[in-house]
Amino acid sequence: MDTKQHIMNTALILFSDHGFNETSVQQIAQKAGISKGGFYNYFSSKRELMLEMIDEHHSKIINSTHQIDETNRNLAAYIQHEMTAWMEHQPFIHVMLNEFQPKKDPQINKKMDELHVTLTQKHKEIFYLCYGEKIKPFLTDMVVILEGMLKEYLLYMFIQQTQFDVQQLSNWICHHIDSIVNNLHDMDPFLHETQNETFEIVLKDLKAAIKQKKLPNRDKLLEVVKKIEQEIDNHSPYSITAEVSLHYLKGEETIHTDVLRLERLCKQGGN
Repeated sequence: MDTKQHIMNTALILFSDHGFNETSVQQIAQKAGISKGGFYNYFSSKRELMLEMIDEHHSKIINSTHQIDETNRNLAAYIQHEMTAWMEHQPFIHVMLNEFQPKKDPQINKKMDELHVTLTQKHKEIFYLCYGEKIKPFLTDMVVILEGMLKEYLLYMFIQQTQFDVQQLSNWICHHIDSIVNNLHDMDPFLHETQNETFEIVLKDLKAAIKQKKLPNRDKLLEVVKKIEQEIDNHSPYSITAEVSLHYLKGEETIHTDVLRLERLCKQGGN
């Protein structure tokens, strides 16, 4: 483990035990076995450390959701992966719940919003993969229901300091989601998408994700996206070239969600 990661891990323990505001840089440095000056070699402040810690844990949680794809359409398995990821980061969640009130800190609130948006999009992709076209009008409703269930069970575990059998709970949630989905045929959506997916929107999001993550093969990925754009302009959004290009992009897990959005739109011809 490198020194920077060691400092972050040490700080998380102290934040969880004593609170963010009550923990000083000196205490972090002392606990980590470095000088106070050594701390500032890696972080300009305790706040910067916290922001990097949020980025790190967000990345780990998001990466845990890449377990489900077209060949593994299992909602219960996905729920289990996500809940396990949240539970593995329980000290971090404890700090966030106790130390940072929503809307009180703009930067931290922005990062939390980014995580929520990413997970919400992932949840929509999972529903679409598991239930197909019939779920499309109800995606927003179903995501709200799923996220409400996940949030309340996780909060119950954190606050009550108890543990559940995650596999059993995931199957239980999935069973009730299935029951709801199977009874949607004679209902209208309660919530509606505020923005329809278009090639312009999805391509913009995909290119932004590639650039933001500073991937080593960024130029190659953007070049492949450009090929897909050309096929779309030629009114062949799911040509062999586009299909091969999408397959290549799906090999980069960090942009998997946006690639699935684009693939779904290509298969639909942009409709």
